[in-house]
Amino acid sequence: MPPRKRAAVPAGLVAFASALADATGPILRKHFRAGGAVEDKSDGSPVTQADRAAERALRRRIRQAYPDHGIRGEEFGDERTDAEYLWVLDPIDGTRSFLSGKPVFTTLIGLLRRGEPVLGVIDQPVTRERWVGAAGKSTWNGRAAKVRPCKRMADAVHFTTGPEWYKGRDKAAYQRLTAAVRMTMYSTDAYAFGLLASGHTDLVVEAGLQPHDFCALIPVVEGAGGIITDWHGGRPDPHKPCNIVAAGDARVHREALTVLGAPPKRG
Repeated sequence: MPPRKRAAVPAGLVAFASALADATGPILRKHFRAGGAVEDKSDGSPVTQADRAAERALRRRIRQAYPDHGIRGEEFGDERTDAEYLWVLDPIDGTRSFLSGKPVFTTLIGLLRRGEPVLGVIDQPVTRERWVGAAGKSTWNGRAAKVRPCKRMADAVHFTTGPEWYKGRDKAAYQRLTAAVRMTMYSTDAYAFGLLASGHTDLVVEAGLQPHDFCALIPVVEGAGGIITDWHGGRPDPHKPCNIVAAGDARVHREALTVLGAPPKRG
C-alpha cells in the first residue's frame, strides 16, 4: 500500500481537540465507579448519565468555538454534516468497561475535513493517557508514539473486543485469525488501538464498528506508523459501519487480510 499523503491540520485545532478531552475527563472521573442509572438503547447497548453529560460538554464547546463546524456524536446525532469540518464524537467508547469499573474505556474525538479523517484523540481519563494523531504524527502523553515491528502473525499479540461481536462469515474469519496469532486479548475497545500506536501490541481486529468508533483511530494509528483499513484493505468509509483491521507492521497486516478473506473450507 503506497504511503498516504497527510493533510495539514491547523495547530489551533489540535490544541482544541486536547482541550475537549480535558473538559470530559473530570465528568467521567466523577461518574466512574460511582453507580448511577443505566439505560439500554434501541440496539441493546448501554448508556449512562456520564455518556450524555460528556457529549453535551463536547458539543457545547465545539458550538462556541467553531459554530460553522459539523458534529456527529453517538448519543445526540448529527449537526451540519455537510460542513467542511465535522467532529465525530464517542464520549465513552467501552461503556461496558466503564460500568464494570475497568479503566480501559476511552473518549474518542475525531475530526474529518471534507470527509477525510485528519485528527484523532484517544483519551483515557482515569489512567490519564492520551494519544493524539494529526498530520502524519502521533503522540502518547506528549511523547512520540511509534508502532513496533512484528515479522509474522504467528508472533503477533492480537486484541479484539470479544468473540460475541462476530456473526456468520465474520465469525469464521475471526476463528481463523485467532488460530493464526500468538495470543488474543479481549475487552479493551479503542484503548487497544492506543496500545498498538505506542508499540505494546501488534494487531487489532474488530467487526461492525460505527463511524464514531473508528474515525478518531485512523490518524492515531497512521501517525504512529501503523496501517488501518477495512477487511478488504480499503480505506474505511467515515460515514458507514465497517470491519476494521489495524497493524503496526505491514507484514502482519498483509497476513491478516489474507486470513480474514480466506474462502471457507469445503467438505
